[in-house]
Amino acid sequence: MMQNSIKSQIEKKLKILNSRVLSNNNLPLSVIQYDATDIVNCLDTLTRGWPTIGKEVENVEKKIQKLLKIKNAIMLNSGGSANFLILYLLCSVYAKKNDKLNFGDEVLTPAVTWSTTVGPIIQNNLIPVLVDVNLSTYDINAELLEKAITKKTKAIMLVHPLGHVCDMEKILKICKKYSLILIEDNCESIGAKFKNKFSGTFGKFASISMYQSHHISSVEGGMILTDDDYYADILRSLRANGWLREVTNKKTKKNFIKNNKNIDQSFMFPYIGFNFKPTDMAAALVSNQIDKLNSFISIRNEAAKNLIAGLKKYEDYLILPRNMKNVKNSWFTFPITVKPNKNFSKRKLVDFLSKNKIANRPIIAGNIADQPFLKKFKFKKTTLENSKLVMSSGFFIGLNHKLNKNNIKYILSVFDNFFKKTI
Repeated sequence: MMQNSIKSQIEKKLKILNSRVLSNNNLPLSVIQYDATDIVNCLDTLTRGWPTIGKEVENVEKKIQKLLKIKNAIMLNSGGSANFLILYLLCSVYAKKNDKLNFGDEVLTPAVTWSTTVGPIIQNNLIPVLVDVNLSTYDINAELLEKAITKKTKAIMLVHPLGHVCDMEKILKICKKYSLILIEDNCESIGAKFKNKFSGTFGKFASISMYQSHHISSVEGGMILTDDDYYADILRSLRANGWLREVTNKKTKKNFIKNNKNIDQSFMFPYIGFNFKPTDMAAALVSNQIDKLNSFISIRNEAAKNLIAGLKKYEDYLILPRNMKNVKNSWFTFPITVKPNKNFSKRKLVDFLSKNKIANRPIIAGNIADQPFLKKFKFKKTTLENSKLVMSSGFFIGLNHKLNKNNIKYILSVFDNFFKKTI
């Protein structure tokens, strides 16, 4: 009875919130992904006496494994933690001989990305090599990728940007040819496919994010995906301080206990780990969203389709996103790059959109090579002409599963008004 009362109160508050943020007077970059049921489920974990990592986390991991057809999904506190822990593992004594990354090894990664893609490379004493991207899709340029390979290149930290999937056919061939480890940063593209195979399931490891603004949200949260059971077992322990109790392989666990009989197995730490633990609260919040992900993606994809069709007449001035052959997008946002022209700048356009309550922001972190955090660290880069253009002239507007036809119509009308006044 009390639970129903709480749910009713939450529903009223969410209704008010949604009415404010999803109208022609306010079109934000993102909306709340969770509903009243999700919030109640989250709150319910507080009454069980153990709201940290537990059964809810395990349940969410199983759901993601089933959805993406991957053997192991390991939930953590963020997608950034996932990227860091993957590289930490490969640089550690726990890495298999053929996978071991060493001090100063080079990792290829796109120049248009987020700090938590490049940061973990540096934090693990590796050298990021920034490769230019393709315009309109914002994914890494496969031809330039191969040209950037040297004797020191050992891995590719791939990014599937903004709901798009990279050209995996070309990239997998490159990895095979040069014996490179493939890691997929899939934080922005959960549910996307290349040739009917999910992004995040091509490499040795992948990360996904369940941040507040992403397709599904646990507020903060992420996962590591892998088909490698050996690594998965270690990762589960590493996320929880290196604790034995997180080791699931019975043989491994038995050997640690056998060889350390003087230590209480309940408080044994066989690995040097981190506190990257998720909570059952977070897992309970996101669990039902996973069941709805396909419907969320369908609405996002339909919105993107209608925006592309409606803005096509302005292609002389705008580089619009596009669907590539063999790719089924799970549109995260709607990116646009303003072509160099004499009529207007990106600033003029985004100011007009903001004035008309259409929220916008730069594409990811722009050209990451220009970000100040990189200035104090060693990195390499290829020619980054497209990334520079994205930095100076790119932006995106929000897509979400609550956009309706009237919202799309309004967005297109604002663009029409801008171009009527400008050209």
